[in-house]
Amino acid sequence: MNYYVDFENVGCAGLAGIEKLTSSDTVRIYYSKNPGVDMDTVVSIRNSKADIVFSKLHDSIKQMNIINALDIILSHDIAQKVGTPGARDFCVISNDKDYDKIISELKKSSPGCNIARFPNIGSKQKKVAVKAVVKPVSKIDEAALNSLFKNDLKKFVNKKSNIVNIVRTSRSRCDVNSRINHSFNNDDSRKIMAALKPIIKALPGQ
Repeated sequence: MNYYVDFENVGCAGLAGIEKLTSSDTVRIYYSKNPGVDMDTVVSIRNSKADIVFSKLHDSIKQMNIINALDIILSHDIAQKVGTPGARDFCVISNDKDYDKIISELKKSSPGCNIARFPNIGSKQKKVAVKAVVKPVSKIDEAALNSLFKNDLKKFVNKKSNIVNIVRTSRSRCDVNSRINHSFNNDDSRKIMAALKPIIKALPGQ
């Protein structure tokens, strides 16, 4: 998961839950002045296994007095990252609802990505936990899916876990197609989707 924290908006409260993140998570914290951080938050940051990056608004930009400059930079960074192959889970940590417009546009341009806004890191984790309990979306022939990597998808065996995860967690054939296209180049995407066609036929079309 890629977290983008508007620290000027949420402060230390937005980092609640950061200590529970794993090494597969990335947290980028945006600020424009020396932030006031309490010691409990410092301890939580130090105990986190996530890759944490601090991004300070450059003085030259602050001097330009651009309204919402930090918001613009954060939005620009997440938009660029969304276009990176393989990156699909993003979360903006802010109480600023203006981000929702940007998130909506990013979802349209990159339908295979999961993008949302939450007031703090912990609230995002709780939602993920609830979703995980809710149950599989539809039945997939696991044996047939695995056998593909001995035949039609043999050249993609090193990407098996990624492809299998996409098939298992997608809610429709359209979702599978979008996520495969986002993770592979055009030629490979066509080959993979052709092999997956009989496996995902039970999924809804949309």
